[in-house]
Amino acid sequence: MPDPISPRNQSFGKEWLRRLDRTAGDLNVLLVVFAIGLAVLNLTLLATQQLIDRLPPITRVAYAQQKAPPDLLPGQGVLP
Repeated sequence: MPDPISPRNQSFGKEWLRRLDRTAGDLNVLLVVFAIGLAVLNLTLLATQQLIDRLPPITRVAYAQQKAPPDLLPGQGVLP
């Protein structure tokens, strides 16, 4: 009866696990970089929200429409 775990199968399994471990290690570095980036983005958002809350309220300026000049009667001349 042949041995189900031959040296060739053990070598293939070890190589596969080594590659998987290396890939997971690289992926962990990438995930840490993403996590740090998201944390910085979150802190920036919180800081700007605190800053906006402390700013004075905005005063809106509304421009009133100017009245049309009154009609000139004959003999009155030009308005100043």
